[in-house]
Amino acid sequence: MKKVELHLHLDGSIRPSTISEILNINLEEAKKLSTIETKCASLKEYLTKFDIPLKIMQTKENLERVAFELAQDLQKDDVIYAEIRFAPNKHLKSGLTLDEVVTAILKGLSQVPIKTNLILCMMRGDSYEQNLKVIKLAKKYLNHGVVAIDLAGSEASYPVNLYQELFEIAQKENIPFTIHAGEADEPLSVINAINLGAKRIGHGVRAIESEKALKLIKEKNITLEVCPKSNLDTNMYEKLSNHPIKKLYDMGLLVTINTDNRTVSNTNLTKSYQDLQEVFSFTKQDFLKMNENALQSAFLNQAEIEELLALLHK
Repeated sequence: MKKVELHLHLDGSIRPSTISEILNINLEEAKKLSTIETKCASLKEYLTKFDIPLKIMQTKENLERVAFELAQDLQKDDVIYAEIRFAPNKHLKSGLTLDEVVTAILKGLSQVPIKTNLILCMMRGDSYEQNLKVIKLAKKYLNHGVVAIDLAGSEASYPVNLYQELFEIAQKENIPFTIHAGEADEPLSVINAINLGAKRIGHGVRAIESEKALKLIKEKNITLEVCPKSNLDTNMYEKLSNHPIKKLYDMGLLVTINTDNRTVSNTNLTKSYQDLQEVFSFTKQDFLKMNENALQSAFLNQAEIEELLALLHK
């Protein structure tokens, strides 16, 4: 089945074999360092699995390689369009410039014949100046491989309202954005993210706990970038049957299915669909509808959306 992925982190989706080769460690060790074996205690613990991938993503060659390999993996997973996100400021430790980081990743992606775009992440906990650089970088490459910005990182420690001024700048510059919210923090974070102007919410599942949040999502036609496997790994839900994806979908909300981090969560979209079908009896039509939701809310122009919708229905 053809698929669309809107919420996908590059640094969380590096092949363990690549980590093994670049760091010269055995494959089992690479898997241990980059993949969740059992549940984490929290999102904070889950985020430690990014330390090793980030260690290797500091050269043009490695950035190009991991982007190329992810595009290959997406192609194998029958993905026809993906928006891939990463935090540019995290790849400067060996002297690369922000421009070199973006162009290396775009070069890697361009070598595989599937449509992809980049979302640049501002990070919770980074300084105003660091995050402002991400906005300026997004403006520079907007519609040339970059389509939006995001705010990622430890949600509960850094409420979204701390970043209000930055999102006001993004709006003035006509840069679209999505925001991680309603994952490790309460439904209020979803409400605040929408009030800041987000048209899409990364995760957003905790909105199920608030009538007010659900009403706002419905009224404003907000798309939820839901990542079920990742939510289990961060210990938000004990098992998949407790996950609210089916309830949110049955309410008529714009739900989309995503992996979040293919390597860290040891998953892909095919596997995610199979698990969801098994637990919630989603049909092929349901999955088609969620892929239509994804395309309709993708950071693309209408002509690109129409073209991909036609491909989706082929």
